[in-house]
Amino acid sequence: MPGSTPSRTVQFWDRWERHISVGTMVLGFSFDLIIAKRPDSLYDNALLLTYFVASAVAIVLLNIRARHSADAPAERPLALLLMLQFCFGGLSGNLLILYGKSGTPTVSLLFLLLLFGMLIGNELLRDRYSQARFNIGIYYLLLLTYCIIAVPTFILHSIGPKVFLISGSISLAVIALLFLIFRTASLFRGDAGKRLRRELGVIVIGIFIAFNGLYFLNIIPPVPLALKDIGIYHYVGRDATGGFFGQYEAAPWWEFWRATSSTYSVTTLTGSTAFCFSSVFAPTGLTTPIHHRWEYYNPKTKKWETTATVSFPITGGLATGYRGFSQKALPAAGKWRCEVETAQNQLIGRASFTAVGDSKRPIILSREL
Repeated sequence: MPGSTPSRTVQFWDRWERHISVGTMVLGFSFDLIIAKRPDSLYDNALLLTYFVASAVAIVLLNIRARHSADAPAERPLALLLMLQFCFGGLSGNLLILYGKSGTPTVSLLFLLLLFGMLIGNELLRDRYSQARFNIGIYYLLLLTYCIIAVPTFILHSIGPKVFLISGSISLAVIALLFLIFRTASLFRGDAGKRLRRELGVIVIGIFIAFNGLYFLNIIPPVPLALKDIGIYHYVGRDATGGFFGQYEAAPWWEFWRATSSTYSVTTLTGSTAFCFSSVFAPTGLTTPIHHRWEYYNPKTKKWETTATVSFPITGGLATGYRGFSQKALPAAGKWRCEVETAQNQLIGRASFTAVGDSKRPIILSREL
């Protein structure tokens, strides 16, 4: 009521709103960073779907309250705001894990920037009208990234441009349902409502087009495939139990992120062969071919040149990933790399190394793969 004194809860919120909002989103983000495992985990997907439903309910109710009630401090929907922040943080954290395991670190950076953008938007967009556009834009972006994983994992059991477009179409159908709820709740009523509907449509279509552009430019990784392991070895073979073992040069202590060294030492390049071993995770039921593309950096042309491509199929379901290897004769010293790609030439991961001649015999270790 006009002139009434705000409750202690509202006073506390007014004083600490920014910190609470940021803390709630970061809490959801961190929580899912810990529990997220694999794209075909029923538990993970049930949690993600719960986040999507809860955040959709929060968005609808927040906009209904904003339209039909006065913005009195005592009536602020604090629980709804915190629920939305936590769900957005949880979705971002979970999807970061699923995308970060597939492809290059660039994608992880994109999701970290998304989290940063949500934090900044939460601070700058204070009025309800701006927040409606912002929240639905974030919601659709998270929904689209999830559909790109869930549809090939649970419905089509394959990957490729056609599957990607079907996944995007399903995300548009879901967001259209949310728009229908907005319309049913009279949230698109009047000139302001019509303007909001147009702007939301532009935002959704813009995100859809941008994501398609990133996909066909091979910037988005080929989820739900994920690289579990990759390395360059002097030899890869089978042991007595039928498993793989590899002989390799250990990486120096400062290359803590890799098991095999970035330097491939040989006494002579004549007859020398490098082995590329990779382990690629695919969800249960998904079978697809992958490529090992061997490339040499030509110092004269300053370009990477393909010298060999080896293809083999992988089958999903193994927690450790589907393992395979290829080998390549090294006719020249210099920079080399082995790229793991899909049949559509989308990068899953790569291992780079420098072949060098050394009069000393390198120290070779052996390990199970």
